[in-house]
Amino acid sequence: MSLSINHNLAALNAHRNLINTSNALEASMQRLSSGFRINKGSDNPAGLVISEQFRAQIAGMNRAIDNSEGSISMIQTAEGALTEINNLLVSMRELAIHAANEGFNDANQVAADQAEIDNSVKTIDRIATNTQFGTKKLLDGTNDNIATITSANGSDVNIKSSSLKTGLHSVTATKTADSQATLNTTSLGLSLANTDGDPYNLAENIHEVNVLQASDVAKKTSGSITLADAFGNNLQIGTAGAATISSGAVATATAGNAGTYTFTVNYQENGESPTGAQTLSVDVVTGDTTSSIAAKLQTQINLNSALAGKITATGTDTGSINIRTANEGAQYSIQTGASSTDATTALFTISAGSSRGISSNVLNFTVNTATNNNITSDVTIAAGTYSSLSSLVTAMDTGLGTAFGQVTGTTNDIDASVVNTNQIQFATRDEGSDYSIKLNSGAAGTDNLRNVLNLTNDALATTGTDALVSFDNYTNTISKVNYATTNTVTLKSAADGSANQGTVSMVVDKALNGINVGNLLLDVKAAKFDVRLDGGPAASVTAGVQSTIFNADRSESLQLTYGLTSQGGTETINNTDRSLVFQIGANVGQTANIAIRNMASSTLGTGLSGNMFTSLAKIDVTTVQGAQDAQSVIDAAINEVSTTRGTLGSFQKNTLQSNLRNLRIASQNLTAAESQIRDTDMAKEMSEFTKEQILVQAGTAMLAQANQIPQIILSLFR
Repeated sequence: MSLSINHNLAALNAHRNLINTSNALEASMQRLSSGFRINKGSDNPAGLVISEQFRAQIAGMNRAIDNSEGSISMIQTAEGALTEINNLLVSMRELAIHAANEGFNDANQVAADQAEIDNSVKTIDRIATNTQFGTKKLLDGTNDNIATITSANGSDVNIKSSSLKTGLHSVTATKTADSQATLNTTSLGLSLANTDGDPYNLAENIHEVNVLQASDVAKKTSGSITLADAFGNNLQIGTAGAATISSGAVATATAGNAGTYTFTVNYQENGESPTGAQTLSVDVVTGDTTSSIAAKLQTQINLNSALAGKITATGTDTGSINIRTANEGAQYSIQTGASSTDATTALFTISAGSSRGISSNVLNFTVNTATNNNITSDVTIAAGTYSSLSSLVTAMDTGLGTAFGQVTGTTNDIDASVVNTNQIQFATRDEGSDYSIKLNSGAAGTDNLRNVLNLTNDALATTGTDALVSFDNYTNTISKVNYATTNTVTLKSAADGSANQGTVSMVVDKALNGINVGNLLLDVKAAKFDVRLDGGPAASVTAGVQSTIFNADRSESLQLTYGLTSQGGTETINNTDRSLVFQIGANVGQTANIAIRNMASSTLGTGLSGNMFTSLAKIDVTTVQGAQDAQSVIDAAINEVSTTRGTLGSFQKNTLQSNLRNLRIASQNLTAAESQIRDTDMAKEMSEFTKEQILVQAGTAMLAQANQIPQIILSLFR
């Protein structure tokens, strides 16, 4: 090789390699000390871009998790307030029912009920106004999203819910197919009228007509009945009378009759446990008469806490001493033990035995059926002694047939039957709430039969049960199902006045079978439209089917339906968006929103047809009709509050909590992905570091050797 001094190529080469190795060693030390493979853009430009995007996503997800957890707390705050409103409504309903008990209440009691209701209404308004999370109010109606059609609505569009921004919007529908319908159904006491039921204005679908509640008769059921008393006497009805046990004829007492007379009396009332044998003693002196002896007995009875006020002793100077119940009716019974005396000659004797009172054999009912238009009548049951409920029911059926007639030659319009082995039930043949039965107080003395049969008077008539039929999720009420005749009803898929209301005509079967729980199916093909929101892409919408349409960038949407008779057209919408918006994702647009309606009393229980009150805020229970109508308004308010609670609960469960679980999983997996790109493999990097260390040492040694080469050239000058 050539030797030169000016350029030591071997040293330059060693120096170059040493610099490269030193740089590699420095980079390895940086990766080991930081724990990251990528510490600057030059380490891995593409990896840096990807990992920084991942980091942003992870940070966003973690914040979205915090957002969702805070949002759940807000929703729970709102629902907690709604729970208290619901509790207040339940309490108000109880007060309205109490106020409706006109026969018992006086003016002060009703006024007290109204005062408490007024206070509850104010409390509901206060909760609606003051419920807030932080400074944000939740239930005052400021969080509702309201879309209003401001044009003529000639296209017959019905907006279900809005996710539009505040301002003016347009929706345009172009009809692409006409509607047609066929019917496929089974019978559950309902069958199609006119062959196909004349289906009208129904959306394309297999429509489910669900019988949610079967029709039933109006019923009046007794409590448990025991015909025999504790002493073995069966029920006797006829002319009302008290239980009586008499002594023989009693004259005026002489010296030979003077002494103490003792006997026992056992008493039972209303099927309760007997008092047990109570000992009665009376001291007879010369000259005592029947009436004076009876008076002494009555004194002893009054001193006996078990018998006082329950039995009486009576007598006349020429008659007998009578031990009898204070009240008439078969619910009162007595039993006596044979009397004894220390007198020389007994003036009177009470024999061992028992007696039971007699109940009046009359019940008074008011019946409203297809053949009895709110008729009130006494039902006379054949007088006699009854040892079985079946024989008593047979006699009752005869009396009911006489009082209210028969639908056929053998079938009563109202009949009696034994239920649950020890109860009697009176029931109409016709079904539904248009028909009713009411047990009245009746004439004087008739209450003793009601008592012994464990029956109570009715302040209000007991009505039959309506058939509740859901058609396209709208519940129809069938309140009239007649025995031995049929009638036709129209089932509706929405409330009267609704633009998308559909109907089908049904024949109601006889009440002998009634309307039973189950499903009817209706197969319909409906009109179709191409619908555009704010000039966006066309969405295919089937008439009568709730659909969601979006604007061009899918940032806004509407849920709507079109009526089957619509011919399409363009409508203008004015939207006010005040719903609560929650950022529940890591990126732009990953939000969820929910609108919460106004819960003030003036907005609850509104729009009830045939009701004197326009809202919950107006109810007044100081009149009988007011108390009845107030119950309907309160029931509607309870349903509205419960529905809102259900919506909030669904949003919390299906949107927020589900999203939380997804976010946590996504955050974990994205963190793992970011780690794969950016984190240092410490074992692998340590091996690389060791290699570079050795190369640095070797390069340094070789550079030293290369620097010795010019010394060799000097030896040529010797």
